[in-house]
Amino acid sequence: MSNKNKLNLDGLISTKKNSISTKDVSIPNGNQLIQNKDKNDMPLNFRVSADFRKRFRVFAASHDLKLNELLVLAFDHYVKQKQN
Repeated sequence: MSNKNKLNLDGLISTKKNSISTKDVSIPNGNQLIQNKDKNDMPLNFRVSADFRKRFRVFAASHDLKLNELLVLAFDHYVKQKQN
Protein backbone atom coordinates (compact mmCIF):
# COMPACT_ATOMS: atom_id res chain seq x y z
CA MET A 1 0.00 0.00 0.00
CA SER A 2 2.90 2.37 0.51
CA ASN A 3 3.70 2.16 -3.22
CA LYS A 4 0.45 3.87 -4.25
CA ASN A 5 0.72 7.05 -6.27
CA LYS A 6 -0.98 10.20 -5.04
CA LEU A 7 -3.02 12.30 -7.47
CA ASN A 8 -4.68 15.60 -6.81
CA LEU A 9 -8.02 15.39 -8.63
CA ASP A 10 -9.58 18.55 -7.15
CA GLY A 11 -9.39 20.43 -10.44
CA LEU A 12 -11.31 17.71 -12.27
CA ILE A 13 -14.40 17.80 -10.11
CA SER A 14 -16.80 20.71 -9.84
CA THR A 15 -17.05 22.15 -6.38
CA LYS A 16 -20.50 22.29 -4.84
CA LYS A 17 -21.76 22.80 -1.32
CA ASN A 18 -21.11 19.64 0.75
CA SER A 19 -18.93 18.12 -1.98
CA ILE A 20 -16.33 15.48 -1.20
CA SER A 21 -12.69 16.51 -1.53
CA THR A 22 -10.59 14.20 -3.64
CA LYS A 23 -7.27 15.73 -2.68
CA ASP A 24 -4.48 13.14 -2.61
CA VAL A 25 -6.64 10.17 -3.62
CA SER A 26 -4.52 7.01 -3.63
CA ILE A 27 -4.53 4.95 -6.80
CA PRO A 28 -2.83 1.60 -7.32
CA ASN A 29 0.00 1.36 -9.82
CA GLY A 30 -0.31 -0.84 -12.91
CA ASN A 31 1.29 -3.90 -11.29
CA GLN A 32 -1.22 -3.85 -8.42
CA LEU A 33 -4.12 -3.65 -10.87
CA ILE A 34 -2.94 -6.76 -12.69
CA GLN A 35 -2.32 -8.67 -9.45
CA ASN A 36 -5.79 -7.83 -8.09
CA LYS A 37 -7.64 -9.09 -11.17
CA ASP A 38 -9.68 -12.21 -10.47
CA LYS A 39 -9.61 -14.86 -13.21
CA ASN A 40 -13.40 -15.25 -12.90
CA ASP A 41 -14.11 -11.54 -13.45
CA MET A 42 -16.12 -10.70 -16.56
CA PRO A 43 -16.46 -7.26 -18.18
CA LEU A 44 -19.73 -5.36 -17.78
CA ASN A 45 -20.12 -2.37 -20.08
CA PHE A 46 -22.93 0.19 -20.11
CA ARG A 47 -23.32 3.94 -20.39
CA VAL A 48 -24.28 6.34 -17.62
CA SER A 49 -24.50 10.14 -17.47
CA ALA A 50 -21.31 12.10 -16.85
CA ASP A 51 -22.70 13.39 -13.55
CA PHE A 52 -23.53 9.89 -12.28
CA ARG A 53 -20.11 8.59 -13.34
CA LYS A 54 -18.37 11.39 -11.44
CA ARG A 55 -20.47 10.90 -8.29
CA PHE A 56 -19.97 7.12 -8.42
CA ARG A 57 -16.18 7.40 -8.79
CA VAL A 58 -15.84 10.04 -6.05
CA PHE A 59 -17.99 8.02 -3.65
CA ALA A 60 -15.98 4.84 -4.30
CA ALA A 61 -12.65 6.64 -3.85
CA SER A 62 -13.75 8.41 -0.68
CA HIS A 63 -14.86 5.08 0.83
CA ASP A 64 -11.75 3.20 -0.30
CA LEU A 65 -13.75 0.93 -2.62
CA LYS A 66 -13.03 -0.29 -6.11
CA LEU A 67 -15.69 0.62 -8.64
CA ASN A 68 -16.76 -3.00 -9.07
CA GLU A 69 -16.94 -3.46 -5.28
CA LEU A 70 -19.28 -0.47 -4.98
CA LEU A 71 -21.44 -1.76 -7.84
CA VAL A 72 -21.79 -5.20 -6.21
CA LEU A 73 -22.60 -3.67 -2.81
CA ALA A 74 -25.22 -1.34 -4.32
CA PHE A 75 -26.83 -4.12 -6.37
CA ASP A 76 -26.91 -6.53 -3.41
CA HIS A 77 -28.54 -3.83 -1.28
CA TYR A 78 -31.11 -3.10 -4.00
CA VAL A 79 -32.03 -6.79 -4.38
CA LYS A 80 -32.34 -7.18 -0.61
CA GLN A 81 -34.67 -4.14 -0.40
CA LYS A 82 -36.86 -5.47 -3.22
CA GLN A 83 -37.22 -8.90 -1.57
CA ASN A 84 -38.68 -7.39 1.62
